[in-house]
Amino acid sequence: MNSPFAAAILAGGRSRRFGTDKAFHPIGDKPMWQHQLAKIEPLMPSEILISANARQCFGTEHRVIVDGHEDCGPLGALASCLQATKLGRLLVVAVDLPEIPMQFLAELAYAGGGTVAVHEDGMPEPLVAVYPAEILPLAEAQLAAGRLAMRDLVTIGMMEGLLQERRISKSEVVFFANLNENPGG
Repeated sequence: MNSPFAAAILAGGRSRRFGTDKAFHPIGDKPMWQHQLAKIEPLMPSEILISANARQCFGTEHRVIVDGHEDCGPLGALASCLQATKLGRLLVVAVDLPEIPMQFLAELAYAGGGTVAVHEDGMPEPLVAVYPAEILPLAEAQLAAGRLAMRDLVTIGMMEGLLQERRISKSEVVFFANLNENPGG
Protein backbone atom coordinates (compact mmCIF):
# COMPACT_ATOMS: atom_id res chain seq x y z
CA MET A 1 0.00 0.00 0.00
CA ASN A 2 1.28 3.48 -0.84
CA SER A 3 2.02 5.96 1.90
CA PRO A 4 -0.15 9.06 2.28
CA PHE A 5 0.86 12.02 0.18
CA ALA A 6 0.24 15.74 -0.07
CA ALA A 7 -0.38 17.54 -3.34
CA ALA A 8 0.62 21.07 -4.35
CA ILE A 9 -0.34 23.33 -7.21
CA LEU A 10 2.57 25.65 -7.98
CA ALA A 11 0.69 28.86 -8.75
CA GLY A 12 2.88 31.65 -7.39
CA GLY A 13 4.79 32.59 -10.52
CA ARG A 14 4.93 36.16 -11.73
CA SER A 15 3.52 35.35 -15.22
CA ARG A 16 5.72 38.00 -16.87
CA ARG A 17 5.49 36.55 -20.39
CA PHE A 18 1.78 35.80 -19.99
CA GLY A 19 0.85 39.38 -19.12
CA THR A 20 -1.66 38.55 -16.36
CA ASP A 21 -1.64 36.11 -13.46
CA LYS A 22 -1.88 32.64 -15.06
CA ALA A 23 -3.38 31.12 -11.93
CA PHE A 24 -6.56 33.16 -12.48
CA HIS A 25 -6.75 32.82 -16.28
CA PRO A 26 -10.02 31.08 -17.17
CA ILE A 27 -10.06 27.57 -18.57
CA GLY A 28 -13.66 27.01 -19.49
CA ASP A 29 -15.72 28.39 -16.63
CA LYS A 30 -13.08 28.36 -13.87
CA PRO A 31 -9.64 29.82 -13.19
CA MET A 32 -6.63 27.71 -14.08
CA TRP A 33 -5.78 26.94 -10.44
CA GLN A 34 -9.26 25.48 -9.92
CA HIS A 35 -8.89 23.52 -13.17
CA GLN A 36 -5.78 21.86 -11.70
CA LEU A 37 -7.44 21.43 -8.31
CA ALA A 38 -10.29 19.50 -9.95
CA LYS A 39 -7.72 16.95 -11.15
CA ILE A 40 -5.98 16.63 -7.78
CA GLU A 41 -8.96 16.34 -5.43
CA PRO A 42 -10.18 12.96 -6.80
CA LEU A 43 -6.72 11.50 -6.11
CA MET A 44 -7.52 11.91 -2.40
CA PRO A 45 -4.25 13.37 -1.14
CA SER A 46 -4.14 13.75 2.63
CA GLU A 47 -3.47 17.46 2.15
CA ILE A 48 -3.68 19.94 -0.73
CA LEU A 49 -1.46 23.01 -0.85
CA ILE A 50 -1.63 26.00 -3.17
CA SER A 51 1.78 27.61 -3.58
CA ALA A 52 1.28 31.36 -3.97
CA ASN A 53 3.04 34.69 -4.01
CA ALA A 54 2.17 37.39 -1.47
CA ARG A 55 -0.09 39.27 -3.92
CA GLN A 56 -2.44 36.37 -4.69
CA CYS A 57 -5.69 35.62 -2.90
CA PHE A 58 -7.23 32.19 -3.37
CA GLY A 59 -10.74 31.55 -2.09
CA THR A 60 -10.24 27.97 -0.96
CA GLU A 61 -10.41 25.77 2.12
CA HIS A 62 -7.06 24.25 1.16
CA ARG A 63 -3.82 25.57 2.66
CA VAL A 64 -2.26 28.45 0.77
CA ILE A 65 1.52 28.50 1.21
CA VAL A 66 3.09 31.87 0.40
CA ASP A 67 6.51 31.19 -1.07
CA GLY A 68 9.06 31.74 1.69
CA HIS A 69 11.84 32.07 -0.87
CA GLU A 70 10.81 35.13 -2.87
CA ASP A 71 12.04 35.32 -6.46
CA CYS A 72 13.46 31.78 -6.35
CA GLY A 73 10.97 30.33 -8.81
CA PRO A 74 9.60 26.81 -8.57
CA LEU A 75 12.53 25.59 -6.48
CA GLY A 76 11.60 28.05 -3.74
CA ALA A 77 7.94 27.08 -4.01
CA LEU A 78 8.79 23.39 -3.77
CA ALA A 79 10.96 23.95 -0.68
CA SER A 80 8.21 26.02 0.97
CA CYS A 81 5.62 23.32 0.32
CA LEU A 82 7.90 20.52 1.53
CA GLN A 83 8.55 22.54 4.70
CA ALA A 84 4.81 23.09 5.21
CA THR A 85 3.70 19.46 5.05
CA LYS A 86 4.40 16.67 7.49
CA LEU A 87 3.72 14.00 4.88
CA GLY A 88 6.53 12.00 3.30
CA ARG A 89 5.67 12.64 -0.35
CA LEU A 90 4.48 15.69 -2.28
CA LEU A 91 2.82 15.51 -5.71
CA VAL A 92 3.46 18.79 -7.54
CA VAL A 93 1.89 20.15 -10.68
CA ALA A 94 2.42 23.57 -12.21
CA VAL A 95 -0.67 25.69 -12.62
CA ASP A 96 0.22 26.42 -16.27
CA LEU A 97 0.10 22.83 -17.50
CA PRO A 98 -3.65 22.50 -18.12
CA GLU A 99 -3.35 19.48 -20.44
CA ILE A 100 -1.98 17.14 -17.75
CA PRO A 101 -4.72 14.55 -17.21
CA MET A 102 -5.74 13.32 -13.79
CA GLN A 103 -4.74 9.76 -14.77
CA PHE A 104 -1.14 10.82 -15.38
CA LEU A 105 -0.99 12.53 -11.97
CA ALA A 106 -2.55 9.44 -10.37
CA GLU A 107 0.11 7.22 -11.88
CA LEU A 108 2.83 9.39 -10.35
CA ALA A 109 1.10 9.67 -6.98
CA TYR A 110 0.50 5.95 -6.64
CA ALA A 111 3.90 4.82 -7.94
CA GLY A 112 5.30 5.11 -4.43
CA GLY A 113 8.42 7.07 -3.57
CA GLY A 114 9.70 9.97 -5.63
CA THR A 115 8.90 10.01 -9.34
CA VAL A 116 9.47 12.58 -12.08
CA ALA A 117 8.18 12.67 -15.64
CA VAL A 118 11.06 12.47 -18.16
CA HIS A 119 11.00 12.91 -21.94
CA GLU A 120 12.54 10.31 -24.25
CA ASP A 121 15.59 12.58 -24.73
CA GLY A 122 16.22 12.51 -20.96
CA MET A 123 14.87 16.02 -20.28
CA PRO A 124 12.84 15.98 -17.05
CA GLU A 125 9.57 17.77 -16.39
CA PRO A 126 10.28 18.75 -12.76
CA LEU A 127 6.92 20.50 -12.31
CA VAL A 128 5.01 17.23 -12.74
CA ALA A 129 6.52 14.99 -10.11
CA VAL A 130 6.31 13.45 -6.69
CA TYR A 131 9.07 14.61 -4.37
CA PRO A 132 9.97 12.72 -1.20
CA ALA A 133 10.48 14.72 2.00
CA GLU A 134 14.13 13.57 1.97
CA ILE A 135 14.84 15.84 -1.00
CA LEU A 136 14.22 19.01 1.05
CA PRO A 137 17.84 19.36 2.31
CA LEU A 138 19.07 19.15 -1.30
CA ALA A 139 16.58 21.85 -2.37
CA GLU A 140 17.59 24.05 0.55
CA ALA A 141 21.28 23.64 -0.30
CA GLN A 142 20.59 24.66 -3.90
CA LEU A 143 18.64 27.71 -2.72
CA ALA A 144 21.45 28.71 -0.36
CA ALA A 145 23.94 28.44 -3.24
CA GLY A 146 21.70 30.43 -5.60
CA ARG A 147 21.32 27.48 -7.98
CA LEU A 148 17.61 27.72 -8.79
CA ALA A 149 17.29 25.22 -11.66
CA MET A 150 14.76 22.51 -10.86
CA ARG A 151 16.47 20.21 -13.36
CA ASP A 152 19.60 20.30 -11.20
CA LEU A 153 17.55 19.13 -8.22
CA VAL A 154 16.06 16.32 -10.31
CA THR A 155 19.51 15.22 -11.49
CA ILE A 156 20.86 15.13 -7.93
CA GLY A 157 17.68 13.45 -6.68
CA MET A 158 18.08 10.68 -9.26
CA MET A 159 21.77 10.22 -8.46
CA GLU A 160 20.91 9.97 -4.74
CA GLY A 161 18.16 7.41 -5.44
CA LEU A 162 15.40 9.73 -4.23
CA LEU A 163 13.68 10.00 -7.61
CA GLN A 164 12.82 7.50 -10.29
CA GLU A 165 11.92 8.25 -13.90
CA ARG A 166 8.48 7.93 -15.41
CA ARG A 167 9.12 8.07 -19.17
CA ILE A 168 6.81 10.27 -21.23
CA SER A 169 5.59 8.51 -24.37
CA LYS A 170 5.29 10.32 -27.71
CA SER A 171 1.51 10.47 -27.34
CA GLU A 172 1.89 12.09 -23.89
CA VAL A 173 4.16 14.97 -24.97
CA VAL A 174 1.08 17.16 -25.55
CA PHE A 175 0.33 17.01 -21.80
CA PHE A 176 3.35 19.23 -21.16
CA ALA A 177 2.40 22.24 -23.27
CA ASN A 178 2.42 25.19 -20.89
CA LEU A 179 0.81 28.56 -21.33
CA ASN A 180 3.41 31.30 -21.66
CA GLU A 181 1.41 33.68 -23.78
CA ASN A 182 -2.04 34.98 -22.91
CA PRO A 183 -4.31 33.83 -25.75
CA GLY A 184 -6.70 36.66 -24.92
CA GLY A 185 -4.19 39.44 -24.49
